[in-house]
This record gives sequence, structure tokens and C-alpha cells, in this order.
Amino acid sequence: MTAPARHWYPEEADDWGELQARQAKVLPDLVRRLRDRSQLYAERLADTDPDGVDELARLQDLPFTTKDDLRAGQAQRVTGAILGRQQAVDTEQIEQVISSSGTTGTPVYFGLTRADREAWTDAIGAFYSTAGLGPGSVAGLSTGMPMVAGGIPYADGIRRTGAALVWFGGQTTPRMVGTLERLRVDTLVATASFVAMFADRVEEVLGRPARELGVRTIVSGGEPGMGLPEVRAGVMDKWGATRISEVMGLGDVLPGIWAECEAGAGMHFTPVRDVLVELVDPDSGAQLAWEDGASGELVYTTIRREATPVLRFRSRDHAVVTGMGCACGRRTPRIRCVGRTDDMLIYKAMNVFPSAIREVALGAAGGAVHEVVRIRKASAEQVRFDDPIPLEVQATKPLDDAALADLRARIEGAVRERLRVRVAVEFVPPGTFAITGDKNSIVYVAG
Repeated sequence: MTAPARHWYPEEADDWGELQARQAKVLPDLVRRLRDRSQLYAERLADTDPDGVDELARLQDLPFTTKDDLRAGQAQRVTGAILGRQQAVDTEQIEQVISSSGTTGTPVYFGLTRADREAWTDAIGAFYSTAGLGPGSVAGLSTGMPMVAGGIPYADGIRRTGAALVWFGGQTTPRMVGTLERLRVDTLVATASFVAMFADRVEEVLGRPARELGVRTIVSGGEPGMGLPEVRAGVMDKWGATRISEVMGLGDVLPGIWAECEAGAGMHFTPVRDVLVELVDPDSGAQLAWEDGASGELVYTTIRREATPVLRFRSRDHAVVTGMGCACGRRTPRIRCVGRTDDMLIYKAMNVFPSAIREVALGAAGGAVHEVVRIRKASAEQVRFDDPIPLEVQATKPLDDAALADLRARIEGAVRERLRVRVAVEFVPPGTFAITGDKNSIVYVAG
């Protein structure tokens, strides 16, 4: 199949197995470089013959890298390496430093050489192009922190598509709304929780619905939420949008990795020149075949990154493959992220992702509750629940006791029916959950 002109990389239309086989040809050089240049990998790869790692299956012989490994490597001061044991180039070659959001612990910092920064910009351009941006788009970026992966790298990638960048995040709400209106932003780039709540703030500030502003494309990532049809429909109605593209990335690897095309039904893998991705069983670590309906954890290897490369990085993101072909002509896998493998809760004998609870609750509420929810634990370490899981939600408008009781019953019933677990819905006062541009759709509180 010939790749249509709208594909960023011609390889997106290649057979997936053949594409991964070509990517694997760089593994011997990568392993050799990591062994020789990065203290983090020198010990791990000391007994590895780089020339023996020449195909995807041989990656299974190598150890995983975890976020804790990266944190520990940066906790140690290394002479001549500002980024610790992971760093694989001289510090004078580093042109920019990027930070993780720190939502799962202490932030990790990543370096970019000039070549890294150019590769990132092009790959994130592919990511946003897949999601619908291009010449003529006026794209509003809601991120408030330039240093995080969704800051400067996203801004650079948006510009690379040819879109006009309107970086309006980090200001007061009235000024953000005014910027959106005055510059006629037609594409909104934001987290799932921000997108829905910001529509309400637009109406409060302007006195008219957000759908009248002209935002017609919404690119949403950073957290689960846009995979549920009811949530997507509600957001599209609020904004009058004609397209929602769910996206996903991570700074440990590349800020833009998965993006939904115009056909929808899952996010395509987009950095075909920069990242090799495996699907593995989260328990055994064994590689799984990429095929419709397969599910597992996403594991990444950066095949071109110079400053802070990663080998077999465990993302802890649990994905379901929704397709291996698409009407758009791409043959890269399409997925939905259904939760994090290290974030699983257990209700009696049933495992459940918190993100699944949130999505079902929002779908059952039909826009009547805030997009942020809070799961209350007896302690920060609690995973197992023998009683219904306490789920704190906030109504989007004042409701009387009868309406609250009906809403509680709808949410609890939907979660029980679809997930086979029980939750106990508790309503929190208005204003408890504030609007932000951060990844905060699921909050945990002990006590």
C-alpha cells in the first residue's frame, strides 16, 4: 500500500513486522554505545555481546529499565554528568534539559543534544500531524510549565506541523479565555480533565457557551479519559468540536508516541524512526504479539536518542490493541491505554484500574460530575479493598438530595455492572477539585 501524502513518514504505511525488523538492526550499535557511554547500563550490559542483539526477540535477553532506575541513577552525583548515571554524552553536548511532570514521584530530568532536539521536534510533529494539526491550524497549548515534556517540546512540535502556536497556558483563567477568543483558536491541546472543565470556565467568563468560540479539534492526552464514548460525546458537545484526537507520550522516551488519526478508534504509534516498542506480559515480562485484541504493558527503547537513552523502559502503561490496520492507510498499531500496571486496585478477588472506575463513573454521570475524581485509601500503600471503594466526586452544579441520590445510584450501578466491583460514591463540596492543566484526573487521599 502506498502511503498517502498526509502521512508524516512513508514508513507509517509499511508492514509492522517488517518495520520493527528494520528498527532492530540498530540494536547492536545501541547496546554497544550504552555499555560504553552510560554508567547506568555499563554494569547491566557488561556480559552482553552487542552483535547478538540483532532482532526484536533478542531484546528479551536484556533487563528492563524502570523509573526507579532512572531516579536512582540521578540521585548519584557523577563527575562531568549533570544527569547522573544515565547520561551517555559529555555535558557540553547537552543543549536542553527537560523534566518529567513528577506525578508519580520525584521528577526525572532528561537531556537533549542538538540532534536529539531536532529528532524530538520532527517526531512530535508526526504525532501532532496524525492528531489533526497542520498549516492553517491555530493551536492553543494549555501547558503551564515550559520545562516539562509537554512544554517546549510540544510547542516545537506544533510549530513543526505548520500550525500557528498559541501558548496560552499558565495565565489567569480570564486571560486564557480571552486569548482563546481573540485569536480564534480552532485546536485545543490539553489534558482530558482540563478540556471539559475549561469549557465551563469559558461560559462563566464570557457569558456564552464554549461551543461558540470556534474550537473544532481537541487534542487530549496526559491521562486516560477520552477513550470512553460518553466522555468524548460530552466534550464534543461542550465545545461544538467535530474531532477529538486522544494522544499519549512520556518524557522518559519521547513526549509524543501515540496519536489518534481522523478515523478514530485508537491511537497510532507515530515515532517510527526514533522508538522501538514492545508489548509484554506485565507479570512474566514475555513479549506478546501485536494483534487485534492483544493487551499488555508498553515497553520502549530509544533507538536514536543520544543524551539520555533508555533500553527496554517499562512504562507501566497497560494497553489494548484496537487494530493493526486503518482506513487512514497507516499500518502501525492502534491502542487504547486502559490504566497503569503498577496502579491496580483489588476489590475482593477482582482487579480494577482506577482509570476504568473514573471512565465508567463519568460516563454514567453524563456530565453531572467534575472530571477529577478522588479514591480514598486507608493508607497510601493500600491496594486491597474488602468494602466498596470510596469514590469522591464533585457535582458540576447544585443538586437537591433526591438528584444526588439518583446520581449516586447511577454511578455505583454502572461501575458494578461494567467492572464487577463496588464503589461507594461520596459527594465533596463545590470547589474541592480545581481546574488545572496538569495530569490530575485521579487523585488519591489517605484517611
